[in-house]
Amino acid sequence: MPTPPSDRSPAERLSAQQGARWFIMSPRRAAAVSALLACLVCLPSLRGGFILDDNYLVANNPSLRSLANIPGFFFHAWGSGEGGASRAGVNAAYYRPLTSTLQAVEYALFGRTPLGWHLTSLLLHMAATALGTLLAARILRNLAGALVAGLIFAVHPVHTETMAAICYQTTLLAGVLATLALLAFGRILDRDGAGLRTSIFAGLTTFLACTAKEEAMVIPLLALAWLFLQQSLDRRRVLLRGWGALVAGAAAALAIRTAIVTTSSVTFFENLGRATVALTMVRVMALYAELLLVPLRLCYFYDWFIIPPVTSLSVEVVSGALLIVAVVVAIVVTARRAPAIAIGLTWIPLGLVPVMHFVPILNVAGERFLYLPSLGFSLAAGGVFMLALKRARRSAVLGAALVVVVFAGRTLLRWPDWRDDRSLNQATAAAFPETPIPWVTLYRLELVEGDRASALRALEEACRRAPDWPVVQHLIEASRAQTDPRRP
Repeated sequence: MPTPPSDRSPAERLSAQQGARWFIMSPRRAAAVSALLACLVCLPSLRGGFILDDNYLVANNPSLRSLANIPGFFFHAWGSGEGGASRAGVNAAYYRPLTSTLQAVEYALFGRTPLGWHLTSLLLHMAATALGTLLAARILRNLAGALVAGLIFAVHPVHTETMAAICYQTTLLAGVLATLALLAFGRILDRDGAGLRTSIFAGLTTFLACTAKEEAMVIPLLALAWLFLQQSLDRRRVLLRGWGALVAGAAAALAIRTAIVTTSSVTFFENLGRATVALTMVRVMALYAELLLVPLRLCYFYDWFIIPPVTSLSVEVVSGALLIVAVVVAIVVTARRAPAIAIGLTWIPLGLVPVMHFVPILNVAGERFLYLPSLGFSLAAGGVFMLALKRARRSAVLGAALVVVVFAGRTLLRWPDWRDDRSLNQATAAAFPETPIPWVTLYRLELVEGDRASALRALEEACRRAPDWPVVQHLIEASRAQTDPRRP
């Protein structure tokens, strides 16, 4: 006996609504296709080694070498105090025990062999991609749009940083768990057989996501935007049973975190005023829009030379302000006609809330900060594709295919830069001629390798870019002292 339409799950109703043209597709198959593309495009990441902070946080971190240390991760700040006083001071502000637990298991399995670690990162990204596609299918109610959203998320170039550095498995693990929590919330929102178990699952996955990385604290905000923009008929039930569970999970993680971590004394803005912070972060919003839409210039560290603190209006600040206004207008316009687009657009700034320096942090910006927000970007792109599909089917398909191909191509071109610290800093130095920091890093790398001539050339280039920077002047004096036999 066929299942009555009213008793079908959203996935079954979605498949039935697509018609014969999409009969070979289903939400799970769309998720599998997206995950497969993520695997193919990100497969070169397996060639990478330990890079950036991987050495002290992962490869040389003694706390990860025994599974017996896992309980201690839940009572101490991230990093277990490794990396010297300055790095320990920075990491004292972070609480990420779940990621440390995962990496202790990885160390037990792979030791200091990078391949296994990178394989774990690849599998995490594939899982996040598949779950993100299922989430898009639930929100968009259209398999074609969900597939486009999943494919864009699978290959977006800003994800290369998150996958190339093992220490950023924090972001990947939080992304997987956050998407699981939102999927559970979606079941409650749609009355899809959701009961107490679903609410508990939503709360638990939210708690775990927040213990993987602090950025997952925005899960309740994302769910709230989804609830009100979708215009649910029974918001009270969803607020109590669904959203309340997410809030409880995030609140529990926040309470534990507050009791354990301390405030870092090393922050990007140091003691600069709130007006400077606000103006700079408005300028950063323009950078994030560039990274999401035209991800050509990619950087692993946005320093003071690339994004100096802003003290007055500038072209970049005005551009950022206009962008914020444009996004707000787009959300208002699409809220009724295309709510899925409005949800995706809202998720982008909400996903960035933890890194907007309401609480001071070390970095002003980062590609890894866009992992969750890019889920909203991909969702909005899938919604735009749906609208275009109704007006010009062929153009919509070709346009979506072009975006996926271009993003995939940029991602593939980025992997060689992440092969090791030398190649990464060489690529950064070429792409950002305004900063001397990559050359300073190359100077130190060459000294470690014993190539003093190459080290001095790197130091000369750093001096050419920032002749008055005290760090460069100190290194020059130290270098002269090592070569001058008359100096004590």
